[in-house]
Amino acid sequence: MSDREYSRRTILRRSAATAGAAGLVSTAGCSSIPNPFGGGAPYTSWLPAPDELGDADHYRFNYINMGQVESNEDEFDDESFDLGQFEELWTPLDFDWEDVSHFTTFGGFFGLGGGYAIEADYNLGDATSTLEDEDFEEDSEYNGYTIMLTGNGQQAYAVDGSAVIITSATEESDSGTPSGGNTDRVETIIDAKKGNTDRYGDASDDMSTLTGALGGGTIVSGGTMEEPEEESVENGQFENMVAEGQRVKVNGDTANAKYVIVYESSDDVDTGDLEEWVGESDGNDGQFEDLDDPSYSSNGRKGVITGTVNTDDL
Repeated sequence: MSDREYSRRTILRRSAATAGAAGLVSTAGCSSIPNPFGGGAPYTSWLPAPDELGDADHYRFNYINMGQVESNEDEFDDESFDLGQFEELWTPLDFDWEDVSHFTTFGGFFGLGGGYAIEADYNLGDATSTLEDEDFEEDSEYNGYTIMLTGNGQQAYAVDGSAVIITSATEESDSGTPSGGNTDRVETIIDAKKGNTDRYGDASDDMSTLTGALGGGTIVSGGTMEEPEEESVENGQFENMVAEGQRVKVNGDTANAKYVIVYESSDDVDTGDLEEWVGESDGNDGQFEDLDDPSYSSNGRKGVITGTVNTDDL
């Protein structure tokens, strides 16, 4: 199973377990609320261009509208995930997951360029005091954020009372040994949010096309990629695909699901391949096992699958 191949059921768990569902991909090919800075889904303003975040052409993001999750909390299967696990992500800060409105992850694990952006209502003074009590040290003030580093300089927290950004603060030294205390990554994410550096959708027409099709939702995930070396329809790898993502909008006990594949050109779109993909993955705990009434369409260079799913199957 490739990094991007996982079921809807895993999105919440994997978002809570890692800083992103897939690693930052190098150029070598290793594999809603209104947006105050313009149109588009709220998560798009958090996503720096890949080459701003690290030495990469692509990365993957996950987004969860925690307000919508809270509104529909009773509809989710308690055995599938524990929403309280999110609170472990911003430890030692002690606000509750219910205080979080939006949660975005991007890039890979901390050491590979990723991080979290947690939009929440909390007291800034209490937060900085808590971090200082845990041996964090204030590094700098940057565009309205206080940047705090762990005692060993390996991790950065940026706080401003309305959001928390958590990233690695390590970088490779000339000797090849990682060194701490680097705040470039967290500053880049702040710059993206403030509109002071290129965002993913600015730098990549493929990402802009993908997020434009996905829009906002309760759970959204996606990313761009190098075109697959080999086509594997049953595994969702299509010739000349350059981006893919999925979106779920929860409304009570049912949710609307949407899957988007972006191709190099409109001539590459084949809805028959999409139908085969769903058919091959329907059953045996496959990606589309719980998808009801799937339909298939094309729009420009996008292939789209839509359907519904029971919320407790997410």
